[in-house]
Amino acid sequence: MPLSLPRGLSPVRLLVVFLLLLSLLVFRSYYLPSPQGSENWWRRPQADSPENLSDVDLDNDFSDIEDHGLTSEIPDFADAVKATTSAPSSSSSPKPAFDPSIPACRQLPGADKVVVMVKTGATEAFARVPEQIVTLADCVPNLMIFSDMAQDIGEFHLYDALDEVGEEYKENHDDFQFYKNIHAVHAAHGDVSVLGSEKGWNLDKWKNIPMLHKAYTEYPDAEWYVTIDADTYLGWTNLLHLLAHQEPDEPLYAGCVYWHGPTAFAQGGTGYILSRNAVQRFEKIRTPEKIADWEKETSTICCGDVMLGVAMGHAEVGVSGVWPMFQVDPPSALGWSDRIWCTPAITWHHSHSYDIEALWQFEREWINKTWDDKTLSAKPYLYADAFEYFVQPLIADNKTDWDNYSADKVFTKPSEDHVKENNDWDWKNDEEKQELWDSLSILEKRATKSVKQCRKACEADSGCIQFSWHPGTCKLNNAIKIGHAVDPEAETTSGWMLDRIDQFKNSREKCEVKWEVDHR
Repeated sequence: MPLSLPRGLSPVRLLVVFLLLLSLLVFRSYYLPSPQGSENWWRRPQADSPENLSDVDLDNDFSDIEDHGLTSEIPDFADAVKATTSAPSSSSSPKPAFDPSIPACRQLPGADKVVVMVKTGATEAFARVPEQIVTLADCVPNLMIFSDMAQDIGEFHLYDALDEVGEEYKENHDDFQFYKNIHAVHAAHGDVSVLGSEKGWNLDKWKNIPMLHKAYTEYPDAEWYVTIDADTYLGWTNLLHLLAHQEPDEPLYAGCVYWHGPTAFAQGGTGYILSRNAVQRFEKIRTPEKIADWEKETSTICCGDVMLGVAMGHAEVGVSGVWPMFQVDPPSALGWSDRIWCTPAITWHHSHSYDIEALWQFEREWINKTWDDKTLSAKPYLYADAFEYFVQPLIADNKTDWDNYSADKVFTKPSEDHVKENNDWDWKNDEEKQELWDSLSILEKRATKSVKQCRKACEADSGCIQFSWHPGTCKLNNAIKIGHAVDPEAETTSGWMLDRIDQFKNSREKCEVKWEVDHR
């Protein structure tokens, strides 16, 4: 049987259909964009063509993307795509403004311009560093951890800060005998943590100056270089806000200012900041002769942060103060007073692992709560905000088996069975103790008898905002502190004047954020 075409489809009509299909194929190849032209073409629809979103899978569930740390509350990738529609189109097909697979804190403005150096020692590395790796490392693109021995903790590398110190000192100085011991024990797969912290402290002073040079060598194009100790929490969000108010091409060396003889320096534990300009000035004078001078002085001086202050003085960069943004205490020991209330919080020194965990959780929640899609950043937080998180839920009229670190005024009745507390009163002789007791008022003497009487002494003192009591001693304080739980055998009870605290807070409801840098 001869082949026949479907009804209504004559050879002429078939030819017309063929030509139309051919024309459409030619038109598509010449005039429609090809997805092969850019790997992420589909991610960046044209600003004036919202209909192009039809090519994007907006129904897919991206909720299983892992939260690696501080993340914004963009609920899924579709919202991130929508957020890009207001941006101008580009032939280079830039990436979306926000990548939800990367922690939000790593994408904060200026994050890639900062190098953070964490200083530790081999004997404490496994006790201190892991907490920094699972918190700070999530946020900081340029993070370097320095020790007195190169080693790896998981996939994270620790640099030896001392490998380039002159052989004269490595071979002959007592501090470096400990350095050799650490390396020998580590090479034998031993536990270096048992070698002792005092000798590690002596070796620590050699690190600050070499660390800075190594960081500059690794990141010569950075704008800022920040150093903290491993037992310090760094508030990354607020640090970037502070740096945004500074000029990297001006000579800035800033921290909590201390003095060692005639040398003003930024205390290393609380952390310090160096601008690009300051580090470039340091590098300019870092000659072999100057290095020899610095090492000679380091061999006889107490501390590495003091030596950095000496070196920056030689570079003609004076130290500036950033206290109370940089603090020597964690939340539990901090005195929450009027001076710090409206100030941004950046570093918290002497933080244990549980302090760092709590501060990390607070910052995560703060970023999620205040994230701004337009600026891709979070609001700065103040000590007042941290107070609501760390202090407010814990304070009460009375709290048994708790020491809130009250110490501004101490009333103690001299007795043979008094439990020493390692404060100034305990180091006085019996005659001095009796003289102090005799100088107290009747109300103050009664305060040593009970929690109730101690509270009355606080109520009678207009500046007192909290107290603590244990048998024979009453202590009053003018700043709010949290403190910590104690063994029941200590028989310690603490209390807070809640009405005075409420009055204090209500009178400071409105805060003006100030990024105070005290240029000296």
